[in-house]
This record gives sequence, C-alpha cells and structure tokens, in this order.
Amino acid sequence: MKRDQLAFLAAGFAFGILFGFGLFHAIRNVPDAKTAGDGVISAPRGPAAPTQTGPNAAGGAPMVAEINRLERELEERPNDLALLLRLAHLYHDAAMFPQAIEFYERAIQIDPDDPDLLTDLGSSYRNVGQFDRALDLFARAQIADPRHWQSLHNTVIVAVTDVGRLDLAVEALNALERIEPPPPDLNPDRLAQLRQALEQAIARQGGRAPAAGS
Repeated sequence: MKRDQLAFLAAGFAFGILFGFGLFHAIRNVPDAKTAGDGVISAPRGPAAPTQTGPNAAGGAPMVAEINRLERELEERPNDLALLLRLAHLYHDAAMFPQAIEFYERAIQIDPDDPDLLTDLGSSYRNVGQFDRALDLFARAQIADPRHWQSLHNTVIVAVTDVGRLDLAVEALNALERIEPPPPDLNPDRLAQLRQALEQAIARQGGRAPAAGS
C-alpha cells in the first residue's frame, strides 16, 4: 500500500518510529503494485501540511514525465485500475494529496472493497484535514478485512491526534492487539507506542479510559 505516511505526534507524545514503512509511512517503488507503502499514517503535522513526501517527490522532471505519460495512457484506458493506482501513488509521494484523492476515488469506483486502497484514500483525506472522511474509509477497510492492521493503526492515530475520539481509539487499538497471529509487518515497538500515546491522552483527560463505543 502506499500511504507510507503520516511521525507521531502533534501535541506531545512522540511517535518516532511509527512510520516503519515510510506513510503513509520504507516506501516501495511500485510500478505495478496495487498499493505502495504500508498505508500507515506516520506523522500528524497539521491538517493540511504537505510534508509527507516519498522518494518520488524529489524525482523532479522524471516524475513529471512519468505522470504525463500515465495520464496520456489513461485517456485511452480511463478505467485501467493499475494506471489509476500508479498515478495516485505518485501524487501521494509528491504530497499532492488533492490529486492523489482524485485518482484514488476513481479507483474506488472500480474496486470498492479493497482495504489497502480504502486506507490509501483515507490517509490522503487525512492529509488534507478531512478527518471524518478518513475515519469512514478506515472503517470500510476494516469491514472488508477485519485483520487489516494498517486501517486500525491509522484509526488510532486520527482518533487520538486529530479528533479526540478516545473511545474510538480504544476500540481500534484493542482490535489491533487482538489480531492473531500478530501481523508480521507490524513492529511490536510501534504497537507499544500506540498504547503509550493513548494512555497519555487518557491521562490528560482525567485518567479514565472511555468505554469503546461510548
């Protein structure tokens, strides 16, 4: 997946290695990949701060040429899912999130239940400050695949850092910790940091964990 992408945290607790994949958020070059990255939001720096650049963001002219080539191909094959995703990933890496959203949305019309794609789109919306839309897409990803750890991970981050929904964060983190066997690509340190950050947020609100779903 290619979200690579959001370094915890904006208001105090630090998530230095949250971004184990490079969010987004370790970014893969994915000429044919369905998604690029791990879909993990790494660092909330503000509602629309275009700072989550990937390796292609410094590509300059080569990346522009690649985008132009892909868009010409897309004119001939407007419903080519691989082309739509490649363009979306390139724009995401370049921190051009509105453009990434455009192509992810078109891809969603073709493949509405892909949890990786839903999470990529959600992380893009998060980067333009549309937090509720991001959470909705992460929830759809979890319905499509209850073991989809990236969408749960991102839900915790957005719920804690962006919207203050600690009840939702508790629910998502509990579900993430219950996945068996643990996802091999989920760093245990990252999971521990999520728990620590959530506990610190709860402590700031009086020390009582909100009931999930409350």
